Amino acid sequence: MRYIILVLLNLPVILLALVNIVIQYKMKKMSARRFQHQIILWIVTLIVLVSSFPIYNYAIGNSLFDSSELSLFDIAQTTVIIYMVYSFNNQRRRIEQNEKMIRDLHQEISIRLAGK
Repeated sequence: MRYIILVLLNLPVILLALVNIVIQYKMKKMSARRFQHQIILWIVTLIVLVSSFPIYNYAIGNSLFDSSELSLFDIAQTTVIIYMVYSFNNQRRRIEQNEKMIRDLHQEISIRLAGK
């Protein structure tokens, strides 16, 4: 049951990230290379999240790890980590867009001042 809660808490963040990436790419605010890297990052995150329960069961069944069941702290910690990755990634993208806009404005000001 706790794994379902883990997936349900994190799935909206991952889907939001994927939708945001596609929108940014379609609006030509992101290069194709960065788009591919971001899609891979979030798809891998989704796959790891969804496959965590079978991997955990396999590990416990083979006595590889002696661990108790997933705690509520583990769920909260995983959710916060995924949200932080989303937030940091989003802030980095915004900073890059602002830097590009400042460079473009600086170039335009330089051209106008050189023309006078």
